[in-house]
Amino acid sequence: MTKKYRRIKNHKINKHASKQFRFWHKKLGIFSVLFVILLAITGILINHSNTLSLDTKPVTFSWLLDNYGIKSPSNIHIYQASPLIASSDNLIWISQFSPIEAEQPILAITAFNHLYVAITPSQLYLISPQGQLLEKQDSSLGLPQQIESIGQDGQLWLKTANGYFTSDDDLIEWTKAMPLKAISWVSPLPSFEVNNLITQVSHKARSESLTWERVLLDIHSGRFFGPLGPWFMDLVALALIIMSLTGIYLWQSTTKRTKNRKSSKYDEH
Repeated sequence: MTKKYRRIKNHKINKHASKQFRFWHKKLGIFSVLFVILLAITGILINHSNTLSLDTKPVTFSWLLDNYGIKSPSNIHIYQASPLIASSDNLIWISQFSPIEAEQPILAITAFNHLYVAITPSQLYLISPQGQLLEKQDSSLGLPQQIESIGQDGQLWLKTANGYFTSDDDLIEWTKAMPLKAISWVSPLPSFEVNNLITQVSHKARSESLTWERVLLDIHSGRFFGPLGPWFMDLVALALIIMSLTGIYLWQSTTKRTKNRKSSKYDEH
């Protein structure tokens, strides 16, 4: 086999390989470009999620919440329509402010002395008109346990499994006593009167379970697209690796051909 023949044969092999690599380089590039843009955009947003408040901003789109399987709370009660006083499972809603999360389901909420008071079976929450938690009471602070209801007759009363308790004006000390007149015990508004508000609170409660940062992280990793999503993103990453390798090969091939052409010209002279 002459040197010239080997050179021609190698040229044909390299030409065929370059043609195949160029084909796959192009196809994989078209396949990957949209996902590269998606990864780049989500990556930038994730890096600045705190600055953009994406780590606390709730998702409000119902289809996204449905996609994550986030269900409506099982117990929603409206105690006042305007301003809104409501509960959904263990969340306390005051007006338009962010909810306060309790450790147990909420039994009742009432306004008292320019504050809001919410109760669970074993805790009491004092909340400002601006929806801020001011104090949480439990048995360690002398709060009666096995609470069933809350009411008032000028003073605040608790009905428990162990009897009735009333507080001082500052809601610090609780004393067991028997009411001398009928107590107005707190109960939620009839649901048929506040269906729209119940729907609003339900949607807000679902939104609190999902932030935009979580969605971006799931898109970036592929988890957003289901169980096979991460594997699909792995294929995209593999495609990028192949594109890089074929790109290097094509660049080297082009550079080598250019050098050979220049050498041939010099040889002719």
